[in-house]
Amino acid sequence: MATILLTLLVPWALALPACTSYEYEEEVSLEVDGSGRLRVSGSSEILQALHVIDGLSGPNGGMTSRFEGPGFELDSVRETEREGRKFVHVQGRFEDWNELCAHPAFADRECRLDVTDDELDLYLTLPAPEGDIPEGVPPEATLALRFHFPSTVLYHNSRGDIERGNIIAWERTVAEHFDAPNLVVEARFERRSVLATTVVILGTAVAVVLFSVALALFLMVRKGRIQLALEADGALSARTPIVHRRR
Repeated sequence: MATILLTLLVPWALALPACTSYEYEEEVSLEVDGSGRLRVSGSSEILQALHVIDGLSGPNGGMTSRFEGPGFELDSVRETEREGRKFVHVQGRFEDWNELCAHPAFADRECRLDVTDDELDLYLTLPAPEGDIPEGVPPEATLALRFHFPSTVLYHNSRGDIERGNIIAWERTVAEHFDAPNLVVEARFERRSVLATTVVILGTAVAVVLFSVALALFLMVRKGRIQLALEADGALSARTPIVHRRR
C-alpha cells in the first residue's frame, strides 16, 4: 500500500512548480490616479546596497529611518529570519508615483507616469549599485520588481508574461543587477480600471435585462388587451339579435 501511495505522490510532487525565494522583492500595487501601495522585502545586506542604509541609526538597523519621509507613508517595518540570515519587510503607501523617487530611499531612481487621453505610460529605472556584491549575498539569487496594474496592460518590456490579475514581474539575478546596465521598467496600460470596466459591463447587462423584461411585459399586456377586446366584441355580437326584413 505504501509503495502504491509513494508511486502516485512522487510524480505529483515533481509536477509542482518550484517556489522562488527572492533575495530582494519589490511589489507595487498601482492605481490609475498614480497612487498605490509598495512592499519592499529583502535581506539586510541587499537592502543596505540598494537603499544606502549605512550610517543611519534607529530601529531595524536604520531601515525605519531610511523609509520614513515625505512622499511615502510608512505602515510597518518587520524582520524575519531565513536560513540564519535577517530579512526586512517594509510596507507603505504613496500618493503620487511621479514624486516617489524624490524620497531618500528611492532617490537614485527615475520614476515617471505619463498620462494621455486613454492610456498611462509607466517608466522606472533601477540603477546598478556601486561597489561589489555584499558578502553573504548569493550572486545567483533573484531580484524582482513586481507590479499590480489596475487595468488592461497594452505593452511591457518584461522578459516574463502577464500573470493573472494584470501582474507583471521584472526579474534578474543579483550578479546581473550589479554588473549589467540599469534595470528599465516600461509599461503602458489603460486609464479605465478593471473595476470601472466591470461596473460599466454589469450596468449595461442589467440595463439590457431590465429593458428586455419591460418589453416582454409590455407585449404581454398589449396582447392581453387585444384578446380581451376581441372577446368582448364576440360576446356583443352573440347577444345582438338578427332582424330579417320582409319583402
